Amino acid sequence: MTLSEIIESQHCRRGKAAGTTKHGAFWNACENICIRSYGGDGIGQNASDKAHDLQLRHYRDGRVKATVRVWTWHQNHGHHHTYVAVPSVLACDTVEGVIVALKAIRVDDQYGDGVPAYSDYQQDALTAALVALGMPLAAPAPDDEVVVT
Repeated sequence: MTLSEIIESQHCRRGKAAGTTKHGAFWNACENICIRSYGGDGIGQNASDKAHDLQLRHYRDGRVKATVRVWTWHQNHGHHHTYVAVPSVLACDTVEGVIVALKAIRVDDQYGDGVPAYSDYQQDALTAALVALGMPLAAPAPDDEVVVT
């Protein structure tokens, strides 16, 4: 199953919606998944604290969307966040595929810096969250398949 199909199979659209956008009400298939965290502590002359979260949303009308929330905080500038649609991850059928798709994505933070959306430092958290949803880690290794002649 693809990530989109896995999200649909979760039947997470229960109770109060997690939020509403111009596309309608949505529920989250799981908690936000941190896929990158970097920057400074956001205090004084230090760099802003920055993080990227993968959000897996199921909308009232049945649409499924994956977004990366780009979040920054600095005591002098406050909180800023933007959302970047990442539809390529929805077609993936393994955790490995999701990681490959995320590695191809660059996002802009509040300063317009084009940075990778994903960091391998967050691989364990991403893997645990996707496996908990029911996604397999990877397809069988090519040399593990036995060829009978």
